[in-house]
Amino acid sequence: MKNAIDIKVIFTDIDWTILDHRTRPPKFDKKSIKYLSKLQSKGIKVFLCTARPYHSLKQIGLLDFFIPDGLILANGGLIIIGNEVIYKTVMPKKEFEDLCDLAKSLNINIEGVRTHDCFLISPANDPVRYLFMAYPEAVPPVEDYHNQEVIGATLFAPKEYDETFQKHIKNGSHYFRYHDFGVDIASEIHDKGIAINIVLKTLNISKDNAFAIGDDNADISMFNAVKYGVAIGNAKDEVKEAAQYITKPVHKHGLRHILKKLL
Repeated sequence: MKNAIDIKVIFTDIDWTILDHRTRPPKFDKKSIKYLSKLQSKGIKVFLCTARPYHSLKQIGLLDFFIPDGLILANGGLIIIGNEVIYKTVMPKKEFEDLCDLAKSLNINIEGVRTHDCFLISPANDPVRYLFMAYPEAVPPVEDYHNQEVIGATLFAPKEYDETFQKHIKNGSHYFRYHDFGVDIASEIHDKGIAINIVLKTLNISKDNAFAIGDDNADISMFNAVKYGVAIGNAKDEVKEAAQYITKPVHKHGLRHILKKLL
């Protein structure tokens, strides 16, 4: 581009966008993250926008060396600007308990996700271990699921259980499968794009000054909420088709590459 564009806020996914899972343990794209810090010093705001809940983000260590201006967590179910929670979904306690009762009757485990931590309703089983091998972090403790305030739940079950649980949850609920053994469930439909709209309105920033980058289907909603939607080079084909730009893969510092090109 001949002229630099005016970006005031950047929304970036984490896994496979600035966190490379080709290695064990996964490696952060620290060159891109360092460039984000440089842009923050110039007044551009940076939001981490991920399916991970808060406790997961803390465990992977990203917040130990990078301080974002805000967080969009649980695929839009929780929004934090600075240290203030400005939006969160809350699952009615009875609805969560009924969901857990059904899961227990089928010998399926559930993770209850609270604002800053989480818990399992049963001891870890194989689906839990498979998912936590894909996203290395500490397995949460087991707690009583009754009378809990949760922003959502993680269902540890293979695809053949989708119909059973989708019939059980109420109309208008959020049901998103992101892994062979992982499903996000919340009592309200939400996604990253809806959350970005809330952030832009709160900060009084136009979508014309907003940039988003990601790799997976959940990130397509981000592209619809901003003017500059970018697919990382290792993104799924359908994500690339939805993006305005395609950059290099995460291991080639794709985020830094496209930002330097545009800015």
